[in-house]
Amino acid sequence: MLKEFREKANLKLYNSKNAVLTLFRWAHIIVALSMIGVLVNYYGFPQTEESREYLIRIVEFSFIFYILRYIVKLIYDFHPLQYIRSNWGESLIVFLLFVEGIAYNFFDTLLLSEFFNWIGFTGFSDVSNVLVQLFFIIYIFTEIFKKRDFRQWFKIHPGLLFTFSIAGIVLIGSGLLMLPEMTKSTVDVSYTDAIFLSMSSTSVTGLSTIDISTALTFKGQLVVLFLIQIGALNTIAFAALYLLIAKFGVGLKQHDVIEDFVNQQSFLDTENMFARIVKWTLAIELIGFILIFFLLEPSGIFQSTPDRIFQSVFHAVSGFCNAGLSIMPGGMMNPQVADNYALHTVIMILFFLGGFGMIYLFDLFEIKRLRERMKYPWKTIQFGTKISLYFTLGLLLAGALIFFIFEYDNTLSDKSGIGGVITAFFESMTTRNAGFNTVDTNALSLPVLVFFLFLMFIGAGSSSAGGGIRVSTFGVMVASVISTIRRKPNIELFNRTLDNELVLKAYSIFVFFIVGNLVGIFVLLITEQGAIEAGEFTLMDIIFEHVSAASTVGLSTGITAELSTGGKYVLIVAMFIGRVGTLTLAYLFGKQVMSRKYKYPQGHTMIG
Repeated sequence: MLKEFREKANLKLYNSKNAVLTLFRWAHIIVALSMIGVLVNYYGFPQTEESREYLIRIVEFSFIFYILRYIVKLIYDFHPLQYIRSNWGESLIVFLLFVEGIAYNFFDTLLLSEFFNWIGFTGFSDVSNVLVQLFFIIYIFTEIFKKRDFRQWFKIHPGLLFTFSIAGIVLIGSGLLMLPEMTKSTVDVSYTDAIFLSMSSTSVTGLSTIDISTALTFKGQLVVLFLIQIGALNTIAFAALYLLIAKFGVGLKQHDVIEDFVNQQSFLDTENMFARIVKWTLAIELIGFILIFFLLEPSGIFQSTPDRIFQSVFHAVSGFCNAGLSIMPGGMMNPQVADNYALHTVIMILFFLGGFGMIYLFDLFEIKRLRERMKYPWKTIQFGTKISLYFTLGLLLAGALIFFIFEYDNTLSDKSGIGGVITAFFESMTTRNAGFNTVDTNALSLPVLVFFLFLMFIGAGSSSAGGGIRVSTFGVMVASVISTIRRKPNIELFNRTLDNELVLKAYSIFVFFIVGNLVGIFVLLITEQGAIEAGEFTLMDIIFEHVSAASTVGLSTGITAELSTGGKYVLIVAMFIGRVGTLTLAYLFGKQVMSRKYKYPQGHTMIG
């Protein structure tokens, strides 16, 4: 009986299905854009009681619209139960909207608001707006991955799409940070400062021309947190790659670019890879949040539970994402945490994992692979994982040793024995990707600063949130040098022969990075010439600042806020290139050869 009714209903609805769904699709665009405007207005500008009530009513209308849209799509689908199962995420969100609507209209309360109040967050009576924002974010991604064929419209280079996506996020972030409600009324933030902070957050660098702990409001700090997370996840990169693969028909000629993004031999598993990265990132950040929360003493700036929770969330995300930004006055040198070595250790582990490389974390710690290695002892970790692991540990030990030797009677003089060791490892690790510092960088001795330049130049692991030439590039170059010295016919590393194309790519990245830093430092010397002549900046300050920005590290000798406007934009460009990647830009602007099946006569010249 039910099947017959459903079959008759489907026949009746069939003719109007396309027209109705198209109407709702266009209405969705209008409502979505309207809601974005409403949320920007609501959170970004001061509100009166009347304007607040008016905006809330519009938000409530969006609840009704999305519930109605979901019901209509469910009715017009020939298999409703199957539709619910295949769209469980959207179904869950609509169900929550429906429950919250009933609770608000019939019981004058919001369940999510009561939950926040229960855990200590008071004043969150308008959490429905937060839910709407989350809904829009999830829904936008859902719409992106709908199977529509746009290939007849245009094709786009992956490097171009990635570059424009990062630039778009930075511009949106800078616009949000310029809204009145994002900064304290006593602080005057220019657009240069806003775009600098947006670029630093998105590129997970950590440099800032303003003190975000005192200059930004809670809303502004939330924007920074969002930019850090989306920048470190490489959300745009992986979403763009899947979009290309699924819809635009990416050809094999673009395989090199895609391989550099995902660090895989095949890009056919990009969607699954993106999902795994998101899950692992959120899981590690959750564990970090819990540990940090219990390690922060509930006093001073951590007295109230909501502040303690937000501080924990922010530093867990900033730590794992290698951002180096802190909302504590003075950062990790704040008197309340300066000697909290357990906290330093947790944050160091977070940015070690974040800078190691997600692909390699999968290889080391995924349950499936651990079981395989236990069952088959002859199976070892992958070649790329070996490079990242051994060279990362080697550089960490070398940096800690150099720091401990040269800073023992300097910045470590007031540290305990275990405190000095933890500080040495913390500072060694942070120079390669994180940007946090537990000692004054400006007070470091010159040998340590020079060695830190070397570590910042190398940077983090491939497929990680960090920058620099990357550990794998450094490893390949070291193998090349050793093989050349030993006059071996092939370049070898960990009992593997390296392909000549891989070696050339490593040296290309090295040369691009050297040239980029030389050009940037040269321009900085021009823009900051007055400050240098006045003795405010030294040559080492300029070099350290630019290498830190280009490597997206975030350490500074303290000159960032004092730079001229031109100097700040030089660092913005450096951070942008450091995030996008020099090789990506080279692929983007490089000319694709028509054929590789030719070879010129050999040439010879003296070397050295």
